Amino acid sequence: MLTQPPFALFALTELSTATLNSVLQKAHDDPSVNDWWWYLATLDYGQAPQRKPDGTGQIGTSAPIDPAFSSPFAGKSLEHVAQWLRGKPPKVDVDDRYFGVLDKQAEKSGKIAICRLNDPKVEKEVAWCILRKADDSTLFLAGLDSDLDWNEYVRFQKYTLDL
Repeated sequence: MLTQPPFALFALTELSTATLNSVLQKAHDDPSVNDWWWYLATLDYGQAPQRKPDGTGQIGTSAPIDPAFSSPFAGKSLEHVAQWLRGKPPKVDVDDRYFGVLDKQAEKSGKIAICRLNDPKVEKEVAWCILRKADDSTLFLAGLDSDLDWNEYVRFQKYTLDL
């Protein structure tokens, strides 16, 4: 497997807690995964899943979330997400390259933009994204075997965020 759960999930627009809970629950309920692989990101790295001393990790955010939750990334850009991912301490246990974004489409469709952080030395864009239903998002990530697979998906399904 190319990816390593859990995956950070960034809400780049204000979304209802009902939408956030629905996305998390649908991703969890995929019968092939059935785990909390998405971590609903906050600015505080201390709240993120932490790698344990034995090298094992933790799970992501489980639904239901706190009704008072408000995304600190609402109104931010992929550049802010990239800064968060590149600046995370080694003990923070989320995948280094693959992550999810919730934009305005999430409220309407419950879909997650699955993104890959690009190498700034090679590619101009911060990240490329494709849109997936929440209920197959984690299985999709688990099935990625190589960057070649990802590049083929992006070639046919590249998605521009609706912020």
